[in-house]
Amino acid sequence: MDAKTKDGSPAAVGILPAAGESRRMGRPKLLLPYRGTTVVGAVVAALRQAGAAPIVLVTAPDDADLRRWAAEAGVLAAVNPEPARGMLSSIQEGLAALGGAAELAEHGRTVLVTPADLPALRGETVAELLRRMAGDGAVLAVPVHLGRRGHPLAIAPALLAEIDRLDPAVGLRELLDRHRDAVLEVEVDDAGTVVDVDLPDDYAGLQPGS
Repeated sequence: MDAKTKDGSPAAVGILPAAGESRRMGRPKLLLPYRGTTVVGAVVAALRQAGAAPIVLVTAPDDADLRRWAAEAGVLAAVNPEPARGMLSSIQEGLAALGGAAELAEHGRTVLVTPADLPALRGETVAELLRRMAGDGAVLAVPVHLGRRGHPLAIAPALLAEIDRLDPAVGLRELLDRHRDAVLEVEVDDAGTVVDVDLPDDYAGLQPGS
């Protein structure tokens, strides 16, 4: 049986793949200031507001600053030894750090996967995604803003074992394709589900503050 929170939503954990090189940004982006915290801090806060715990941040081997931030923020940190393998490899490292797919499934934990560079994501959006997932009995749920799918992707316990068997070149898209008829799309009024920080102009456009 899937674990539930007090309001009936699935009990969730969070995985934030963060082993990219920020090439297009030209500098490390996840620790840039954003509304009193950092870019990654805002994402963590949104997941926590929705009740996700624990949350694991998956970094590149040489990103000691990000792991130091995680330790100070009470976030688990995992290392992807070969980030060039792609984002799926970071998600798999995150699963391992949380005890593995079998352990999470046994305890009925839903997994929320979201990139660490979506600072405008709202906690109430994540909470609504989980509530709708529980109400519909869905095994996959994704927010949709103005016709565009965003994050986080919510994966029910029943599908977690499949993550380790996905094609690295396709990633989680393969899971969505396999179960396309079972994907719950939740319409949301939250641009933060789709607006990431890839370029300097993206960051400036968020009016991040300090």
